[in-house]
Amino acid sequence: MPSDTSSTAGSPLQRLTRPAGIALISALLSGLSTGCDDGQTPRTPRMNLITGSTGSSWYRIGAAIAERTNQGLDGHPISTLPGAGGVSNPARVGLVPGDFGMAFLPFMRAAHLGNPPYQRAFPDLRHVATLTQNTFHAIVALESPITGLEDIRANGLAVRIGTGPPGSGEEFLLRESLGAYGMSYDDIHDWGGRLDLMGSVERTDQFRDHHIDLIIFNINEPASIVTQLMLTRPTRFLSISDEARDKLERDWQVRVLEIPANTYPSQPEAVRTVGLVFGIFTTADVGEDIVYHLTRTIAENKDYLETVHPGFRKWEPRDMVENAGVPTHAGALRYYAELGWID
Repeated sequence: MPSDTSSTAGSPLQRLTRPAGIALISALLSGLSTGCDDGQTPRTPRMNLITGSTGSSWYRIGAAIAERTNQGLDGHPISTLPGAGGVSNPARVGLVPGDFGMAFLPFMRAAHLGNPPYQRAFPDLRHVATLTQNTFHAIVALESPITGLEDIRANGLAVRIGTGPPGSGEEFLLRESLGAYGMSYDDIHDWGGRLDLMGSVERTDQFRDHHIDLIIFNINEPASIVTQLMLTRPTRFLSISDEARDKLERDWQVRVLEIPANTYPSQPEAVRTVGLVFGIFTTADVGEDIVYHLTRTIAENKDYLETVHPGFRKWEPRDMVENAGVPTHAGALRYYAELGWID
């Protein structure tokens, strides 16, 4: 699906704050949650956990967390719902409170305060639990002349790029990474290239079928979808320069990372890249008991979560308290205090 995003960068968030966007979200999302009486099975109306696109690691992780949490709740009320991603989800939940969502920590804070890229503040957002980090993957076909993002600008290459939908971590980090090299989406189009914004599975299929040259993921590493892709089409990773990584760190509080050598097939060298930590959030009006129950479920299921995604092998439950400055929900605070993780 070719998309001219040069004139609409940030526009998904703008549309979310308009009345039509609010009406659309209201139709999609469920009502607010309530608590439960002590000594009884927790009860809550139906609510959603807004994740990433279908087929993404976030969707899989969210489904696992919802399933385990529902085992202790009457009626299995928490449903996993695909979302646009870690940039758009805070606005989506903030506009129509009462759900859980997944987002990157810096964007939870930006949405809470009303800082860019958000057009308004969502002061009722509440942090629940920090999970693992997503790692930026830029992958080209082995036959591609591109050895680094700087080659696109230096040679004015007509490159076909597949990345995530607007509001996703992939699309955001691609746009900002290109900007760190002095490029824009307009430049890509002017040089005869294009940008396809689509979900994880769709863009993987497009890359495998030679319809795109450069594919972008911002995903928990190691990612099975990347491993499978590399087994079906010869590829190589692009590293991000130290100068570009430093700029991204200054501007957006990304983490400067490396993908270790041999993380993926035919990847003999470490890849210099960046990443963002993500977690689960909700809104202040959501009942304390349901948040407590979900928080405890995550903390007590590390072994299970490792089977869902290997990124949890590097994660410890105590990491859940890490916060970028958004107030933590009272239900999560109650659990963290019981374990002595906070004062």
